[in-house]
Amino acid sequence: MTLVWRARKFRTRPAKLHSFRALIMTYLTTLARLQLAGIAPANALDESAAIARFTRFFSDFSPNKISVLLDETYSPDVWFNDTLKTIEGRDVLRTYLKHSAEAVESCVVDVKETLKNQQGDFFIRWVMTIRFKKFKKGQDTQTIGISHVRFDKSGLVCFHQDYWDSTAGIFEHIPVLGWAIGKIKARL
Repeated sequence: MTLVWRARKFRTRPAKLHSFRALIMTYLTTLARLQLAGIAPANALDESAAIARFTRFFSDFSPNKISVLLDETYSPDVWFNDTLKTIEGRDVLRTYLKHSAEAVESCVVDVKETLKNQQGDFFIRWVMTIRFKKFKKGQDTQTIGISHVRFDKSGLVCFHQDYWDSTAGIFEHIPVLGWAIGKIKARL
């Protein structure tokens, strides 16, 4: 039995490794393409307005807000990865974010700090407070993270990569999965 399980495990590992490599290559290719294109808002005033739109979009994450603010926040050809899903294109992003917002009672992202590098990338540090509809009802969950964002010349987000602990933010609050994660963490 052990040999069969190990053989199955070995067969699936290259496929998972391939998809992870593909994700990393897509990420790096997208960043390089944007860097070569020299895409960035025209001036500091435009950058401030772009950051303000991004902050307002996530300040109170709801399906209604997505319908109203998505088009003025994200570019039509946006590349988006929130560690749970990688998406290309604003229309696909709209569907994903609406579905995500419908799964929570409330979700508030409190932006703590924004930093900019020489290449025109922004790093936005935040604290997210979520109250799920299905998991741990009536209880707030908090997690911290950073969004790596790049804006196009119109001040719309054309690249968005989140870095956060989705285990603490979501998976620990799913009944059976949360119990298993707690047991694993206790053993470390």
